Amino acid sequence: MATSADVKEEPLIEDFADLLTCTICLETFKQPKYLPCLHTFCETCISTYIVTTVKEEKPKGFKCPVCRRHVPIGDSTERPETWAITLPGNHFVVSMIDRRAMKKAEKLCDACSSESICQKAISWCTNCEEAYCNTCEGHHRKYKMARNHKILPIKDINEDTSSPNIFVFVACDEHPDKPIEIYCKDHSKPCCTVCATVHHRKCEQVVTIDKAVAGVKESTNAQELLKKLKEINKQLEVIINTRKKKPKVFEKEIDVVLVEIANLREKLNKKLDELENKISEEVNSTRKHNILRLNEESSELISLKSTFDHWTNLFEACLLQGSEIQCFVKMEEISRKMPNIENDLSKVIQGIRDISVKFEETDIISDTVCFGQLQFNEGKPSLPKLKTVNFHTGKIKVMFTIDITGSYISGIFFNDNIIITDFQTKRIVYHNHTGKQTEVLNIPHSPTDITKVNDQTVAVSSNAQKICIINVQPLTLVKTIDINVPVFGLSFVEDEYVTANNNIIYWLNAQTGAKIKELPTGAYTMFVACSNKNEYIYMNGSNSVKRESAVGKSFQYNHRN
Repeated sequence: MATSADVKEEPLIEDFADLLTCTICLETFKQPKYLPCLHTFCETCISTYIVTTVKEEKPKGFKCPVCRRHVPIGDSTERPETWAITLPGNHFVVSMIDRRAMKKAEKLCDACSSESICQKAISWCTNCEEAYCNTCEGHHRKYKMARNHKILPIKDINEDTSSPNIFVFVACDEHPDKPIEIYCKDHSKPCCTVCATVHHRKCEQVVTIDKAVAGVKESTNAQELLKKLKEINKQLEVIINTRKKKPKVFEKEIDVVLVEIANLREKLNKKLDELENKISEEVNSTRKHNILRLNEESSELISLKSTFDHWTNLFEACLLQGSEIQCFVKMEEISRKMPNIENDLSKVIQGIRDISVKFEETDIISDTVCFGQLQFNEGKPSLPKLKTVNFHTGKIKVMFTIDITGSYISGIFFNDNIIITDFQTKRIVYHNHTGKQTEVLNIPHSPTDITKVNDQTVAVSSNAQKICIINVQPLTLVKTIDINVPVFGLSFVEDEYVTANNNIIYWLNAQTGAKIKELPTGAYTMFVACSNKNEYIYMNGSNSVKRESAVGKSFQYNHRN
């Protein structure tokens, strides 16, 4: 008959079934070995993996098959075939496998199994952490060294809710054949008696492992660690789910780009058709005009030739058939008219031009290298913070220095990069995470302070009573908000701008710039920073910083210099 303990414990074991399965062979662990990253594999599986993946001439380690973290090998002169043997065994996983087998009445006698004999186990030695059949249990009790070992029936273990306490063997990291028996509080290190004697003999706080682990499951540290692990795991799930959506978003952006390219091609075709029609019309117009001109020249010449032909025939007739007086009169008449007609002929001949035409094409094909360029903007997304920093105990380390001459310099960190406002030169300067200047934006007014609005936008204040809204990548002035109060220091919180100037702090509507409220400080106040609407820190005179909060205690920090 199943007990309540059976019912409660069975799902527990099944919940952790994935911890007992090798991710390489997908079977229950056989001789489980674990890596520094705590991922566990069968000894044969990890050995095969190492041999097949390590190809360097002088390898220094290998990468974990799961997380890809580097696993260094202490004595890398050994052949990779021997590395798996040196890895520590995962006794905890072994104990879980044994518990599951005992719970399902599938546990075989370990002594018989070593002889390749399948015999169902009925008892468990807590000292040796081995299961025995009826025969092997009897033999085990006969030996003097094992005579006082505690042997329990597996049936009783399954009914006992405290059964996890029978699996007490945890190997020492430095001496795998010895159990952990000592805990050094000075080094926060559990170890065996050999390690305690050699490495911790001068330590002041050394206790037995039993004393160190007493009540550990219910301790605050254990609960906080579990809570932290679950919180990080939950945050990672959010990040992973968010990142899984990104390929589809990127695919859509690529599709949009392809459509834009196709549209550009259509526009180019349309433009080329327009240019072709334009040049064709110009050619036809030129042809018509110049053909007409050439025909007019010919007509004028023909007309003049007709005149000369007529005069020639007329004068020849006079010479052959006319009287002397008739010839004289015609000769005088033609001679009088000849200068005019010769002048007309000269004008026509001087105006004659040979016209030729050819097409000189624009080198549009060679000059057109591409339709455009793809611009990849990589920015740090807004993700849950997996690690919190204690600014009270942390240390400051100078990573690099940015040289900017002039006064009234302000700046913010923006997705691991730095944006600086330069009052004197009226510009916004963008630096990457190494301090290298990558972009500059000149603005109409001298900037006094800068604040982050969202992951794409910042706001910059100006003493000209204006707030400039700036897109970050690329740096572009989006719009300018006119303010009816003095502006210098600037902060953005919950769709409101908080600004300081002289001795007053103002709250402004982020959309319109209209004043919501004001707070006199009674001191020289030029800068303000906010974490929410009701909590703000501001410059309170030249040597003082003050924090005000609607909830909680306010305080003021003063400095002599």
